[in-house]
Amino acid sequence: MWSAVTDADSVTEIEGLSRAECLELLASKRRQTLLELLASSVDDVHSLESLATAVTQIEQGVDLAARPSPRVCLFLHHVHLPKLEAADIVEYDSQRNVVAYTGTRRVEQLLDTIGG
Repeated sequence: MWSAVTDADSVTEIEGLSRAECLELLASKRRQTLLELLASSVDDVHSLESLATAVTQIEQGVDLAARPSPRVCLFLHHVHLPKLEAADIVEYDSQRNVVAYTGTRRVEQLLDTIGG
C-alpha cells in the first residue's frame, strides 16, 4: 500500500502534520507528481486543467497538446486536491477550478522525505 514511499520509517511529523498524515499525502504516485509540479513551478496559481495536463503528460510520457485526461481531472478534483487542501498545501476553488499553492515549506519537507 505504501510502495510509493521509498522509506516510510523516515517519515516524521512535518510542520503540524502527523506521521500518518504525511504518509497519506505521499501514498499516491499521482499526488507525489502533483506536489513536485507545484513545488517546481514559478507560478502560485494554476488551473485544474493545466495541472491535469501536466500530470497526464508526466504519467504517460507524451506531449498531449494541452489535452488533459478526463480521468486525471476527476481524480485531482475529487481526491487529490481536497487532501492537499486539508493539509494546507493548496487552496482549491472547486467552483472556478483554480488551485493556489500555499505549502512551500511543507511540500519541500515531504518531497525531501521521498527523495523528490
